[in-house]
Amino acid sequence: MPRSASARRYAQAVFQIANENDELESWLDDLTVLSAAVQDAELSAFLDAPQLSPSQKISVLKSTLTDTVGPLALNLVSLLASRNLAALLPGIGEQYQRLLDEHNGIERAEVVSAVPLNDAQRASVEELLKDMVGKEIRLTSRVDPQIIGGMVARVGDHLIDGSTATMLESMRRELIERRS
Repeated sequence: MPRSASARRYAQAVFQIANENDELESWLDDLTVLSAAVQDAELSAFLDAPQLSPSQKISVLKSTLTDTVGPLALNLVSLLASRNLAALLPGIGEQYQRLLDEHNGIERAEVVSAVPLNDAQRASVEELLKDMVGKEIRLTSRVDPQIIGGMVARVGDHLIDGSTATMLESMRRELIERRS
């Protein structure tokens, strides 16, 4: 079974538990801590070691994380460690964040620009996208010089391509069609 599907299922289960117990934000904090912990090379190697029994892994996890995360989050990481699936935690955290955003009416958006956006530009793009989709926007941005200028925004299923590279390609195609 694909790892992303497993991460999504675990995240859905965690979200349901968190929602029922009114602990949505504390679970987000716990998953963030756990995701960071399993990305540590030493801990990751320990959790992936086939020669260690699940009880040994769980014992170390409990002694290490008891004061850091809640008891249910500790149970989750123990379950994953016993199944050699602790590496799923970053994916579970990402999927949980998506479910939490959806629950709170927040839409994720990614903007790709040729140069870094300043704060005023980010705010302007966020407001434009917010008006377009009718939801609060959580914006991430990255730089890709290959788009030459302008920007490309992706919000959910919507793609807005205002890049110079796309416009030049469109002009090139139009000129070729006119020649034919």
